[in-house]
Amino acid sequence: MAKMAGETPTNSDAALAKRHRQSAIIARLTVASFVAMRSGYPRKHIGAVFEELLVALAIRIADDLGATPSTASGLSKRLGLPRSNVRRCLDALISEGVIRKEEDGYRGELDWLVSRVDADYFLKIRDAIITAADELKGLELPA
Repeated sequence: MAKMAGETPTNSDAALAKRHRQSAIIARLTVASFVAMRSGYPRKHIGAVFEELLVALAIRIADDLGATPSTASGLSKRLGLPRSNVRRCLDALISEGVIRKEEDGYRGELDWLVSRVDADYFLKIRDAIITAADELKGLELPA
């Protein structure tokens, strides 16, 4: 049931403070990740490549899971993006060597991934995730 304006929340001050802290940790992680990703895309600002990043990451996840190659239609549904946007992203990612087209869909290009596994932006994202995970674990209440 929705709260009416002016009603006192039922959550304790400690619970609200914890939720605020968790939110700040996730915000720092997100900002650090996007800033690091931006450094890996020097040709455009992050807003211009955000959808490309989503498509590339979704394909990377599917590859990691051993799933069948991703299709434009499947990516469109999974990411909630118009199919025309996904197709534009796929074309850009192919031209940059990030992914490759196969008979039944798209897969990540391993040579591209290998060349970036130790890239500065990747290490910054990894470190931001580890820091956020440690901070979030520190907020857990003992059982």
